[in-house]
Amino acid sequence: MPAHTFAAAPKPYTVDWAAQVDELHKRLDNARWPAQEVVPLDVSETDHNNAFGLGAGPELTLMKELAQGWRDFDQGAVQERLNSFNNWTVEIEDLSIHFLHHRSTRAGAIPLVLCHGWPGGFHEFLPVIELLTEPDSADAQAFHVVVPSQPGFAFSSPPKTAKWGMEDTARVFDKLMTGLGYDKYVAQGGDWGSITARCMGALHQDHCMGVHLNFCPVPPPFPLNQFNPRTLLNWMPRLILPDAQRAKVERGVAYLEKGSAYYVMQQLTPRTPAYGLNDSPIGLLAWIGEKMVPGIEDAAKHPNPTLNREALYLTLSLYWFTGSIGSSFLPYALNPHFTTFLTSPKYHLPNFALSSFPNELFCPTPRDAGRSGVLRWFKEADDGGHFAALEKPQVFSEHVREAVAALLSAK
Repeated sequence: MPAHTFAAAPKPYTVDWAAQVDELHKRLDNARWPAQEVVPLDVSETDHNNAFGLGAGPELTLMKELAQGWRDFDQGAVQERLNSFNNWTVEIEDLSIHFLHHRSTRAGAIPLVLCHGWPGGFHEFLPVIELLTEPDSADAQAFHVVVPSQPGFAFSSPPKTAKWGMEDTARVFDKLMTGLGYDKYVAQGGDWGSITARCMGALHQDHCMGVHLNFCPVPPPFPLNQFNPRTLLNWMPRLILPDAQRAKVERGVAYLEKGSAYYVMQQLTPRTPAYGLNDSPIGLLAWIGEKMVPGIEDAAKHPNPTLNREALYLTLSLYWFTGSIGSSFLPYALNPHFTTFLTSPKYHLPNFALSSFPNELFCPTPRDAGRSGVLRWFKEADDGGHFAALEKPQVFSEHVREAVAALLSAK
C-alpha cells in the first residue's frame, strides 16, 4: 500500500477547557451522595480476600475523598502541561485525529507509534516521550514518537458508523504515520491499543516493521479452551502449571469472574451507562476510579510514583471536558471479543515482542504468547501493571528500546 498524503496539513491544537471548570466544580460541590454505604462493610475476611480490585466498588469515604481531590485539582496547571507537548489534529477518512508528535534530534531515530487503550488515553505516554526521543545515553536508540488518540477518545472525533472495527483504526493510524513521512515504523500498544498495534503489524506489514506489546492475553490451546477457566485452573496439575504461573492465571480468572462487569456493559449496552457517566462527574469518578485506584495504591508503595491520584484526576478531566466517555466504549461495542484478534490467523503477528508486567490482568508465558505470532523478544518486569508506561516509564522505555532492537535485527 502506498504512503498516505493528507488532504490538508496537520494543524496545531491547543487544549482549552477553562470555560467548563466552574460547572464541574458546581457539580462536584452539589453531589447527591448515598445516605450510607450501598453495600454494608461487614463482609467476611474470606469475602474480602477473594474480592477483585475494589470488590463491590469504591467505598463512600474513598469516593468523597477522591471527589474533593478532583475538585482541588489545578486544571490550569494541567492544561499548561498538556500544551507543553506538540499537539496536532489532522483529517483522515472524515475523522479529526488528535495526536502528539515529537521528533528526536538524534540521527538514526526510529519512528514509533504508541497506541493507548481504555480507560486511558494519549496522556498515559507523557512520562516516556522525552525518555524515548532524547535518551540520556548518546548510544541509546532514539525514536520519533507519535501518540494518537483513538477515534472517540479525548480530542479525536468518534467513528460515524457502527461498522467501525479495530482494523479501521489501524488503517487510519497507518495513514497517519505514512502521512507524516514515516514509511517504515514500529507500533507499540497495551489494552485496546495492543489490538490496534496488532492490526497494524499483521495487516500493514509493508509499513509496520514490528510490534511491541505490554498486553497479550492468550486463550488456552484446544482442547483446553473448551473448559471453564476456573475448572481448568482448579484441576490443572502443578507439573503442567507451576505455582508462580498459577498465581498469574488466578489473577486473570478472578478478573473474568469478578472484575469484568464494566466490560459486559460497555460491550452489550454501552448507551445505558454512557448517559449517566456523561452527566455525572461522581459517576464518572466511580467508573474510572474503580479501574485505576488499585494500581495507584500499589504504585504508592514506591517513591515518587507517576501513577498517582493526579493521574486519575487528569484522566477524569480529559473524559469529562471532552464528553468522550460514551464514545470511548466503542472499541468494546463495535468489535468482536479479544479472542478473535488473538486466535484468528488474520492477526498473526510476523514480528513481535512482549513485555510482561506482574500486575497485568493476563501474563502469558513466552510459549503461550508465541501462539499470537513470531515472538522475537520477551522480558518480565519486576513491578508494574496495566498502565505500564505511566507506572514504570523508565522500565517501559528500556523495554521498548531492547524490543525494537530485537525486532529490527530479525527483519
